[in-house]
Amino acid sequence: KEIAVVERNPRHGKFIAFKLARHWVALPAVAVLRIVNCPPPEQGGTIDFGVVQLGPHTIRLLDLRSRWKLQPEAVPEKLPFLLVMRGPQQTLWGIALETPPDLLELPLSTFKSVPLEKRMNRKLQWISHMTVITERDIHRTLLLLDLKAVFQSKVSEHTTKRPRQNQSHASSTQPVRQN
Repeated sequence: KEIAVVERNPRHGKFIAFKLARHWVALPAVAVLRIVNCPPPEQGGTIDFGVVQLGPHTIRLLDLRSRWKLQPEAVPEKLPFLLVMRGPQQTLWGIALETPPDLLELPLSTFKSVPLEKRMNRKLQWISHMTVITERDIHRTLLLLDLKAVFQSKVSEHTTKRPRQNQSHASSTQPVRQN
């Protein structure tokens, strides 16, 4: 499976990387619309409820910490940064971050695909590739988020949570005839 990155140098790709608990996660830079300061609750930053209001735009949040059952090193009081991307049907999605993300340019050849059988694991199902990068003698594993899998999962979660019309329930609203 190829990494979807459109760049001038076809052998390198630009990625937005961010720390999530003890892990480093990345997205292709072309998938990110912008990175903004996350507004406080009194200005639309209702992160606890899974949405952020930025002016006229409602942004649904991907809560990767909960999805992967990650424990932060310290519980953040505030998530000051918001990484914004566009999902299916032009829906805006965001990931709230504790620290500003990094812009990295990496050789695509260093990324290794996560085998499909490993992606059955809940923690890995949204990860398509992995790589190890070294910076100043510090090695860190970078997990590439598979946005197609993320949004496909979110759409199916949304459709399965919708209340369904039940025939027996609908007929129970009719008046009872008394003799």
